[in-house]
Amino acid sequence: MPPERSTNPLWMLRFAITDLRSRISALKIFLACLILGVTLVAATASLYRVIEQSLLADTRALLGGDVELDTSEPLPDDALEWIRATGKISLVREFDTIVSGSGGDGFFRAEILVPDTLYPLYGELELTPDEPLGVLTAQKEGQWGAIIDPLLAERLGQSVGDRIEIGAATFRISGLIEKQPDRSLNANWRGLPIMISEQAVEATGLIRPGSRVDYEYRVQTELNLDTWLEEFEQAFPDARWEITTFAERSERISERLDQIATALILIAFTTLFIGGLGVANSIHAYLDEKLGTIATLQTLGLRRKPLVGIYLLQIGVLGSLAGLVGGGIGLGLSALAISLAGDAFALAGPDGAGGWFSLWLVPLLLSWLFAVLTAYVFALPALARALAAAPAGLFRGQVEAAPNEPRSWRIASYLLLAVYIGATLFWLPSPHLGFLFLLAVTLLWGLLEGLIKGLRRGAKALENGGFADRRFARRLALANLHRPDSPLRATLLSLGTALTLVVACTLMVTTLLRALETTIPEQSPALILYEVFPDQMEPLQNGLEALDASSRVELLPMVRSRLDTINQKPIAEVLADNAEARREAMGDEYKLSYLSGNPEALELVEGNWWESPAPEGEPAYMAMEDREAYQLGLGVGDQLTFTAQDKSIDVEIRAIYRQKGLQTRFWFEGILQQGALDDLISLYVGAVYQSDEAARESQQWLAQNIPNVITLRTADWLETAGDLLNKAAAGLAAVASVSLLASLLVLSSVVSVSRRRQLYEANLLHCLGARHGAIRQSMLLETGLLTFLATVFATALGALIALPVADLALKLPAGDLWWIGALVAGGVSSLALLGGLLPTLRAMRLNPAVLLRDR
Repeated sequence: MPPERSTNPLWMLRFAITDLRSRISALKIFLACLILGVTLVAATASLYRVIEQSLLADTRALLGGDVELDTSEPLPDDALEWIRATGKISLVREFDTIVSGSGGDGFFRAEILVPDTLYPLYGELELTPDEPLGVLTAQKEGQWGAIIDPLLAERLGQSVGDRIEIGAATFRISGLIEKQPDRSLNANWRGLPIMISEQAVEATGLIRPGSRVDYEYRVQTELNLDTWLEEFEQAFPDARWEITTFAERSERISERLDQIATALILIAFTTLFIGGLGVANSIHAYLDEKLGTIATLQTLGLRRKPLVGIYLLQIGVLGSLAGLVGGGIGLGLSALAISLAGDAFALAGPDGAGGWFSLWLVPLLLSWLFAVLTAYVFALPALARALAAAPAGLFRGQVEAAPNEPRSWRIASYLLLAVYIGATLFWLPSPHLGFLFLLAVTLLWGLLEGLIKGLRRGAKALENGGFADRRFARRLALANLHRPDSPLRATLLSLGTALTLVVACTLMVTTLLRALETTIPEQSPALILYEVFPDQMEPLQNGLEALDASSRVELLPMVRSRLDTINQKPIAEVLADNAEARREAMGDEYKLSYLSGNPEALELVEGNWWESPAPEGEPAYMAMEDREAYQLGLGVGDQLTFTAQDKSIDVEIRAIYRQKGLQTRFWFEGILQQGALDDLISLYVGAVYQSDEAARESQQWLAQNIPNVITLRTADWLETAGDLLNKAAAGLAAVASVSLLASLLVLSSVVSVSRRRQLYEANLLHCLGARHGAIRQSMLLETGLLTFLATVFATALGALIALPVADLALKLPAGDLWWIGALVAGGVSSLALLGGLLPTLRAMRLNPAVLLRDR
């Protein structure tokens, strides 16, 4: 072969493609593994970018202004004058209530919005019909107009022109809110919005002294925000209002999105990593068939450099093809998810070529890059050993790959791996979490390698120790485990990793389902009550008991307060070095109560409860919620001063407690000794224990007789939570299924690599006198042991991931559910491994002479 032709890049590319076309079927697992991994990477990455760009495109509109001041009472006149001198100010009053249709059925929690004439300062409020807000909310024919969310109208079974009950008044649905720029993302959970006029509020009868009303002041200013905040704090140093700038909101949204996106993309990279194992196995099998071709080309004079180039081109072509196909599928799935979401999350990305390039083309290019990198990282060692095969073996009728890759190839593999890791960290939204993930993978890899070496040594020790002296099948199974070409390592890495993800997802979903379907109905009341005034307690209890004699009502006082001092130091002084934390702490509202039956099932973290009432003239004992306490660095023994209704409450922390996530309804930040709040109680919250049928009647009675009391029926909450959970479970199941499918493909590649060896050795042993029954038994023992090891590994690691998350994040017990993870892991691994073994056992029925000749 002429040297000038062998070094021609076009000739090398044509040869590489022609050679691939002749055996492309042998590399279908290579392509499938990469496509699955890249599909998840592209889908999660593109979806994240669309959501991030759309949410952060105009955070001012999402916040409602450059600055938002949130308080439970109107701002003083001097503060309003100062703000108006620096820009525009708009006020939106908000309070929660229960609404129903004109028939008095179908009760839903809603958020009443009372905007002023300047609303909104940023963005556009789109209404149907397209008329001014003041016109739609005006009074006509003796009824006020109400503009409601379309989803709420659907739930109520009402449309424009129909009537709804809000408190003591009947409103006419005059329009629908098609687009609200500052709509909260959790409105579907907390309460859908209804807009009414300032004059209509009095007709509802829902607001009386002590009622909870949020005053949200939005400020639009041309001044630098840091300067504005600094001057505002200098003018009002003792202000106890919650102040948020659009920059801070943008930073918080971005941080939360980065955390969620990083977790999803890391799962996708885990699947891509699993697929990489399939790439390695598939390339190994492919090159085993090409050893003769490689040796022949070298013997005919093809230089090593073009030979290396040909097979590197083949890997690049396959990686590029898988990257483009997988990236295209992933972007298609992302686009489908966005279209299904509709306007719920305002996912309209930026317009123009720049936006299109950033949102769609960049994820596609990066998906292609990672597909190619993954292909080379996992294929390079097998390629190096194949190209290092001695051509002289061709003349002896036996060509074998080198046992180890040359040193230069090993260095190249490490450098490529470093590039791959660097690219991964660079692409992840949160490099910090990505680094922790890579560290965890490295530790996991080390543990797995140690486990595999320990198992091999254990199998060899058992074999040599007489454990299988007279048991041929057992001895053969042990020998197959510690042999250098044993499938133990590939099986544990691929199936073990995928099963870990499946077990973790299974445990999380099962924990949530159990919490919704069993724990909450048994431990939680049928109705939750908010905004109960002291003079309403007796008629409320009497009315509910008249409806259902078995009803049990528990009412707890709730005092809203502000934290004033920590260990006799003003909070502004304690947090002087952190302006954002200081503003947040000074603006936070702390809900205080008594233990009174503990309907929230609070759990102690530190300290102890007390039995004595609050002493006079001394600080009262207090238990503080763990999240709030730890954010401020507080512990048992610290002394605090709260201010409520212009009165001081001195307390000493005697305990730290945590609340039970999904079971929590009131989220008290502090529990005090009995009697410490008696002079300050103006509102109660409560729980009603009765049947769900009685709860429906009670909810209707309360809406008609005490309309200011907000009710939440547990069954409605369960339905909403169940719907959200089903969607989350479907997403987790889809991701876990893709990961599992990639793992099964890897296993099939492991089987394809080892099947011919198993058949050849099995029939050789049969020719030497071993019975097929004993050989089958050894294979079953080997497969059973691998299944057991994969199950134990996946169950342990999956539980180690899921159980702390369930306990710490969701605050739900899940330790007793480990057996479900073990059942899933055992079932899936058994099906996967036995499914790969059955074709081998069936092939053993053929004539051994045919199998040996084909070898």
